Amino acid sequence: MIFSLAGNYLVNQNPDVNAAAKLLADDSKVEFIVVSDLYLSPSAKYADLVLPETSFLERWNIGNTWGTGNYFLLSEKVIEPAFERRSDYEWITEVAEKMGVKEAFTEGRSEKEWIAHLVDTNKTRFEDRPDFPNFDELQKTRRYLFKDKPFVAFEKNISDFENNPFPTPSGKIEIFSKRLYDMNNPDIPALSHYVPAIEGPEDKLTEKYPLQMLTWKGKNLANSTQYANPWLQEAQRQEAWINPIDAENRGIKNGDMVRIYNDRGITEIPALVTQRIIPGVVGLQAGAWWAPDENGVDHGGCPNVLTSTRMTPLAHGNSHLTVLVEVTKA
Repeated sequence: MIFSLAGNYLVNQNPDVNAAAKLLADDSKVEFIVVSDLYLSPSAKYADLVLPETSFLERWNIGNTWGTGNYFLLSEKVIEPAFERRSDYEWITEVAEKMGVKEAFTEGRSEKEWIAHLVDTNKTRFEDRPDFPNFDELQKTRRYLFKDKPFVAFEKNISDFENNPFPTPSGKIEIFSKRLYDMNNPDIPALSHYVPAIEGPEDKLTEKYPLQMLTWKGKNLANSTQYANPWLQEAQRQEAWINPIDAENRGIKNGDMVRIYNDRGITEIPALVTQRIIPGVVGLQAGAWWAPDENGVDHGGCPNVLTSTRMTPLAHGNSHLTVLVEVTKA
C-alpha cells in the first residue's frame, strides 16, 4: 500500500516515468494506492482512492522559505473548503479516532490550534528576538521578517579547530579519502579527479543520442505544483530549447512540433530555437505534467519520460541531470 499525501512524485516527478507507471499498474507489486491532492495530477490518476485536498486558502498553515530564508508568513484560512475537499489533518484525525489514538495524534488541538502552538513555542525558543510575534500578533502582521548573521561555511572549524574538528576520520579536510578508497568505486575515486559522466558527452551512447538534455526550475511553478493552472502556463509555455545550429542540422524552425526521445520514452512539444542554450544541449523546464497518448507518447513535455532510474554512487540519489536524447521534427 502507498499513501501519497505530499506531491506528484509517484509518477510525474520520478525518473523514468514509463517504468514507474508500469510498476504502479502492477497489482502484484502495489495492491492499493491512496493519493491526497488538490488536482487530478498524473500521480493521482494511478490511485485506487483519491482524497480531494484543500487549497492554501482553505486551511491554516505557516509558510517559510527553503533553507536559510529570513521571513515566515501566516497562511490563513479565508474560505471554507469547497465541494468535498478536506484537509489531511481533518481526515487523518478521524482515522486516528477510529483506531483509538485520536488524543495521542491531536493532543487535543485543532488545525488552527496547532499553528498557534507552533508559533508560540518558537517565540519561547527565540528569546534573543524580543520582536518575535505570538500567534495573536501574527494574525495582525501576517508575517515576520528578521535578519541573521551572514553564513560562513566551516566558520567554527576555522576559528576554533581544536574544539571543532571536521567530520572526517582525521578531523581535517581530506584530499584523499580512505573510506572512498575502501569502497573501490570508479565513479567516486578516493583522490579527486575528472570522471566522465554516464550519459555525458563522452559516452558511446552519443552515437545514437547525440544531445545532452538539461532541466531547470521554472519561474511559473514550484516543481510540478499548480502546473494545471492556465494563468501560470500562460506565463511560461513548455517548450524544448534548442540551439540554432542543432535546429538547422535537423530542419527544425522555431515553433515546430518536435519529438525528443531516447530508449526510455518520447515526448512531443513545440521547439524554442534560441542561442540561450549551447550547441549539443537541449533543455526542458522541469515539472510539466505527463500526458501520454494511447501509444505512450507524452504530449505534456514531461522531462522524466527521458530520465534514468540510475542512482548516484554515494548518496544513491536520482540522476535527473545526465540524460542523452535525440530531437527530430514530429
